[in-house]
Amino acid sequence: MISKKKTIIYITFFFLMQSALHAQVNNIAPNVIPAVHEWQAGSGSFIINASTAFKFKPSVLTQKTVAIFREDLNALQSTKHAIRVKSDVRKNSIIIKIMPKGQVTQLQKESYNLEIKPEQITIKAMDEAGVFYAIRTLLQLIEQSADKQTIPCYTISDIPAYPFRGFMLDVGRKFFPISQLKEYICRMSWYKMNQLQLHLNDQAFHGEHYAAFRIESKTYPQLTAKDGFYSQQEIKDLIQYAADRGINIIPEIDAPAHAMSILDIAPELKNDDLQDGQLDVLNPKTTYMMEKIYDEFVPLFPSPYFHIGTDEYRFKKASTTEDRKAFAAGFCNYINHFNKYIGGKGKKVMIWSGYNQMIGFTPIDSNIVIDMWLGKDAKEQIKAGHQLVQSTDEWLYVVPGANYYGVDNKFLYEKWAPNDFGPDQQLNTGESNLLGAKLHVWNDLGPMGFTYHETAEEIAIALPVMAEKLWGNKMSPTFDDFIKRTVSLKNIPQVNDTRLLENPKNSDAIVDVFFKKSNLPDAVNKQLIKPLNGYESMHVLALGKHDFVKLNLKADELEQPWTLSFCVKNMDSSDTTTVLFESPYGTIFLNLKDKKSQKTGIGIARTVGYKEYAGDGEDFYCQIFNSSAPANKWTQITLTGGHNSCTLYINGNETDTVEKQFVCPLKTIGSNSGHLSASVLLANLKVFSRILNKEEIRALFLNSAPFFKD
Repeated sequence: MISKKKTIIYITFFFLMQSALHAQVNNIAPNVIPAVHEWQAGSGSFIINASTAFKFKPSVLTQKTVAIFREDLNALQSTKHAIRVKSDVRKNSIIIKIMPKGQVTQLQKESYNLEIKPEQITIKAMDEAGVFYAIRTLLQLIEQSADKQTIPCYTISDIPAYPFRGFMLDVGRKFFPISQLKEYICRMSWYKMNQLQLHLNDQAFHGEHYAAFRIESKTYPQLTAKDGFYSQQEIKDLIQYAADRGINIIPEIDAPAHAMSILDIAPELKNDDLQDGQLDVLNPKTTYMMEKIYDEFVPLFPSPYFHIGTDEYRFKKASTTEDRKAFAAGFCNYINHFNKYIGGKGKKVMIWSGYNQMIGFTPIDSNIVIDMWLGKDAKEQIKAGHQLVQSTDEWLYVVPGANYYGVDNKFLYEKWAPNDFGPDQQLNTGESNLLGAKLHVWNDLGPMGFTYHETAEEIAIALPVMAEKLWGNKMSPTFDDFIKRTVSLKNIPQVNDTRLLENPKNSDAIVDVFFKKSNLPDAVNKQLIKPLNGYESMHVLALGKHDFVKLNLKADELEQPWTLSFCVKNMDSSDTTTVLFESPYGTIFLNLKDKKSQKTGIGIARTVGYKEYAGDGEDFYCQIFNSSAPANKWTQITLTGGHNSCTLYINGNETDTVEKQFVCPLKTIGSNSGHLSASVLLANLKVFSRILNKEEIRALFLNSAPFFKD
């Protein structure tokens, strides 16, 4: 971090006197996230349109930045403006001037001066990185204009406070396709974040055994995950995509703990004295295999940092002091060995904190960067000469779907500081060895975790909060004021945050089916629709145990908030588990039986890609309600799903609420994955992309009156 005094020194090259920047104290500050450090309002606006021309000295990087600007502007405007590059200066031009000054710091490389006048815009920077960030500021100003082309006049001088402004995504436990990673990169670049850490291997904490290693390995082909991996060419392309947007990708290959995927192909590296998924650091074969793995992947990533994990290395059966000391020494020697081994390949090694909690640990090399998820000894680590990244778990961990951790955005914005690691662990302001901080998404639940959209929603506010605090200028006095600023900047170029099953009116039902053949979505098995005996104008879906109806909607499920309502007549009096609605991420059961307690009832669960519903031996994300649908009798059922909540209504009355977040599964009615479908008559199916209030839910029941005449 740099001090305010140093900040002023660094920006003097922009030829702006600080006193002039504050001459008009009543001006409205530009709404940019993260907030700019210095600004002065001008008169009028610059209009960017098809006649706007760029001028800059020939440079591949600047050409890329301009090309990305055009793509992002087109995304914001939904048009194809032909922004040109010209060699002559004229009105309606954007002039880019890169002014290198010899040896500059990372902070100086990311600084910029932006002068917006009605006839032209001038960008001055010491490095291409500063140009890119100036362009981000321009795009944010454009996004807030009504016509998406008017830029208010300002003079801005800006520089970040911390060189490391990071975000970590756990792709080891849950695979994110390249398209999703690109969207996270675009989110980060929008807010001037610059370090993306990919946690590339791990094992899930809940449910059945699950472990994955996400990069294609040519040295150990059997190590490559079968259910989703990145080819080495895909990684190279992603690295370039990120670099073009000011972001460095930090790879993390976690060992010797969290290494179940490695043990799956090399069980000889296991030691029964250690917890599951941990490599035996006292076995020389462990060192040999990890060297081969790092030999393959260290050269793949141009990042100056390479993260080797090393967190949570723990014992299971070893109980004697001698055993523990031997493993502690072996563990720290492992860290030092790979610091030198990977450092010899030109990298700065990063590890997680907590390595020194063992009895009689051996000191580790002082040039290792400590990723401080446990911050109780931050001052000691600084004293020992380490550089630190603030990653405190209680403040900066998001675990989608779990009831532990979670980011308090209000606390982060109003009270948290990157140099505060907890009680008695506040580092001095401007501590040079504090690189910055990092927000984290851990997918502990594995593949059954949240959908891509749900995960993005979890960090939608935390990411800009972190960006503003790390850039160093907290502009809004309160979190509520900050939220108001984010509203006009939520439309991030190249990022699709729109739910596919969303009604523009956000009030009418997305699905509203009375099961007349002309009223059903493009479903298969329409022959299952039959007239209801005694009611010639009414039709029902007659589902058998091996039947299903594929709905063919725009998406397979609806993320919260949602409401699902239907009338059902249960034709089966047994307590067998049967499926009523299903999708890759969720299942709703007309009857769900717990194998341990033998409890049965209406149920809902997260799903592991159709393989098995969550809860087979693990009830972390499976819910059996204290209600059931009686046999041979019509029942009106409504379920609502909100943020960390799910509520069941029977015949218009609330019966159960749980603090768990589920999706509304809509790929099939009945099961198409090998489970038994519910044997039912189904009618009046309605789905809403909001949570209906109790009066509306009661009305749904009352409107189903014809089914309850019997």
